[in-house]
Amino acid sequence: MVKRCIGIDIGSSCLRAVQISRTGEHFHIEKVFSIQTRRGSDSPPEILKSLTSKYGFDRRADVAISMPNDAVFYRNMETDVTGLEQICGLSKRDPTREKESASGGQTQSVLEHNFPIEPDEIVAQVCSYRQPSGDKYSVLVAAVKRASLHERMNILAEAKMHPNLVEAAIFAVHSAIVVNHPEIMTGQAIIAYIDESYLTLAVTENNSILIVRNIPIVSCSDNNVDSAQEQIAEVLSREVEITWQKVFDRAIQENTKIYLVSRGNVSNDLEATIEESLPCQTTIVDSYAKVECYAQGDGDTEISLAKGLALRMLVPDRTAGINFREADTANVKPKLNRKKEFITCAILIAAIAVVSLLGLFVRLSYLERKYAHIKNEITQVFQAALPEETNIVSPLKQLEQELQSLRKDYQLFAPFSQTDSRPLEVLRSITVSTPSQGNVKIDDLLITTESVRLNGTCDSFESVYQWQRLLQEIPGFALVDVQYAQKEPKSGAVHFTMVVSSVIPEQK
Repeated sequence: MVKRCIGIDIGSSCLRAVQISRTGEHFHIEKVFSIQTRRGSDSPPEILKSLTSKYGFDRRADVAISMPNDAVFYRNMETDVTGLEQICGLSKRDPTREKESASGGQTQSVLEHNFPIEPDEIVAQVCSYRQPSGDKYSVLVAAVKRASLHERMNILAEAKMHPNLVEAAIFAVHSAIVVNHPEIMTGQAIIAYIDESYLTLAVTENNSILIVRNIPIVSCSDNNVDSAQEQIAEVLSREVEITWQKVFDRAIQENTKIYLVSRGNVSNDLEATIEESLPCQTTIVDSYAKVECYAQGDGDTEISLAKGLALRMLVPDRTAGINFREADTANVKPKLNRKKEFITCAILIAAIAVVSLLGLFVRLSYLERKYAHIKNEITQVFQAALPEETNIVSPLKQLEQELQSLRKDYQLFAPFSQTDSRPLEVLRSITVSTPSQGNVKIDDLLITTESVRLNGTCDSFESVYQWQRLLQEIPGFALVDVQYAQKEPKSGAVHFTMVVSSVIPEQK
């Protein structure tokens, strides 16, 4: 997977940009851009627009810029555990701290006397902290003025670019050294970064920057290059000793490494002068040691800061740094616009009312359609149940009347006895119990609510009384009486009348 980042260095008289890609552990410089901006007509936003439209920089790549050295302030603050928690929480969104800050509480006063910036304008972030002794902590904090930060970001905003990282220059330089000289990640070392107006010194320990100092230097004309180099070497040697003593409270150790980065070329005399003054090993940073270059500008030290900014985003897990853009977002408490909030609430209430009314109309329409559908189904059921009925006035009432009529008819087939024998069941019981022999025939059958009357013929009297005995064994038949039995002389057939009753008649 290839990741691309663009580092942009906006100087006072020059604008430089570098696009670097990373594939695995390989870094490639794909685009290099540098232009002087000394004329009044030179517009940084217009130049930045041309990076993608004219020079082929990737529009989708993350963008990093740096703040000017004179806009960034550093402080090493000595504090205890409570103070450490307060300071480290400055770059995190915390409603409690915001309330304290708004009311002039203790949290806001932690920084207001340490930076030459109005308290409401401070955008600060913790760079690192260490515990030199006991319960004392030394915290390195970097801060910028909010107005200066927004001014820097607005340059990119006018060019339709949005920076993912707003960094201090020394941390971008540190990222370039980590990538190209990874030995700096262990032990103690010194970084010296020289630009047109400042010498920036940083002391590192195990890849953590412990202190940063911005030291103004007087720039000399081109005719006095040697004099300028001597001046820089003198200032650097003196300030390195002071800075080291301040951090570790001892003299600088022998063979301590100094990594030297400059916007211009570093002469051999400067390197030799530093090593004569200090017991150190001076390494002139080769920002191409681990980075391949596909674009023009190979060996150009002027773009070292832009390269460091791009590398800072490509290796965030290996580099130490800060991001003033995130700190600004975390520390700013949004102001309450009552008028805007009232309008928003009114719009929401109106929207809720409109949605509610629309919901009522939709539900009413749904219920009307459902009611019409049910009426249609009732009509269809009525026509299916009473096809001969053509005059439909009130289908439900007419169906109810028809059901009542059917119930009356059904009462004719009411239970024959308390055992809940139905007429068909009575008929079945009589049929099943009819003897198979004797040629028994039923000529007439009358079933009432309490009795059954049977008229028929058979071959003999024995068949009649045999059937009587069979019927008496059927549950529910309380009384089986042969009321008439007579043999016809000519045919020899026996005519009989039998009454089966579910109720035993009362004896008089």
